[in-house]
Amino acid sequence: MDKYSFDRFVKKENQNKKKKIIRLIITFLAVSAVSYGFIYSDVFKNNQTAYYIFIGLFATVVAYFNGYFKAPKEELNGSFEGKVTFTPHEIIIGEDSYALNTIQKITIHNQDYVGKKEKEFGEFEKQQGSFGVNNQLILDLGQKQFIETDFKQNRENEMEKIKSILITYHLQDKLSFDDLVNLLKIEYDIDKNELKKSIERKR
Repeated sequence: MDKYSFDRFVKKENQNKKKKIIRLIITFLAVSAVSYGFIYSDVFKNNQTAYYIFIGLFATVVAYFNGYFKAPKEELNGSFEGKVTFTPHEIIIGEDSYALNTIQKITIHNQDYVGKKEKEFGEFEKQQGSFGVNNQLILDLGQKQFIETDFKQNRENEMEKIKSILITYHLQDKLSFDDLVNLLKIEYDIDKNELKKSIERKR
């Protein structure tokens, strides 16, 4: 294969996280204010149990209307901008190209893919699964200069499509054998040995 492209993904600043923190602070202050008011108004002067029950119910209602018991909204936190293209001689990120001989090391993280099962907040599972955009390409250009970008992977084993290109990177000492194995999702020693033999034949 001469080249293969993935959709390039550009993350936007996570504004939702800030909103959640602000909402949490407001909720805490609201519960505290109501608690303070009831303590000093002697509404539950002779019945502390009723007071604690009321505050517990009040806190639960406030948390519910703030969305703490609802599954998080599934949305793409960023946008697609151009392509990430792999070729035997260069890597193209958007409008910028990097010749293989100018790259010292290539690092690729490709554990995410469209539909991958995942949970948020340890409880709610996304119905449609992952958007497949949490994959990262890092180019080490030397002299502490790094180029980083995220990309979308449509299938778990999509890197198989650029196997020959990845082997070229390995033969040029840009990608380690262990990294190559991980990218291609090779688990068994017999398959690793076969890959190593096929690589040796290309040297």
